[in-house]
Amino acid sequence: MSKRQQNKEERVQLIIQEAERLFIENGFEKVQMQDIADAAGIGVATLFRYFPKKDQLIVAAAVKNLQPTLARFEQFMHGEGSAYERLEAILNHFFEMQLERTNHARFREAFESYASLVASPLPGIETYIDVQRQIMQTLEPLIEDGKRDGSFRSDIDVKVTVVTIINTFGTFGNNIMLKSHISYLEDDIEPAVQLRALKEMFLASIRA
Repeated sequence: MSKRQQNKEERVQLIIQEAERLFIENGFEKVQMQDIADAAGIGVATLFRYFPKKDQLIVAAAVKNLQPTLARFEQFMHGEGSAYERLEAILNHFFEMQLERTNHARFREAFESYASLVASPLPGIETYIDVQRQIMQTLEPLIEDGKRDGSFRSDIDVKVTVVTIINTFGTFGNNIMLKSHISYLEDDIEPAVQLRALKEMFLASIRA
């Protein structure tokens, strides 16, 4: 990569980083392109050369936000232990992230809500979907290992079960943490207690 290309790539990454921070702090609707340009230390015209529409920048920030999840899943797939133990490690990772309410998790929740409500697909959303697909594809070795090492039940469709567990646990966790300040039970049950119970139910459903 030439020095000019390197400088360009660094500028793009800075723009995306500052955009993500502003989106988390203020929400997608309130942040203007001028705000992002000011935060990145560039002119707004320069910003529009890189990202002609704010929605393109929102998707770019979402892709950047998702990359660590892909890297983390790949680490789990190459980790030690049985397939069941690695699946448990993934759920424990989700559990901790949801309880910590990290900026990473908050951004992803906000983005997926935003993307689901817009009238037409966001420009570049295919890239985000492709990273999601790659994350799911990292589960393939886990699924095969579970069949081979006998740590998963043999009387179920392991792929369907594993993918459903991952998707449902993440969605439920995000939803219950988002609504944690709304008490709708006479004796409210802490989100952590509910998440732990759900994790144990999922693990019991697939354990050999």
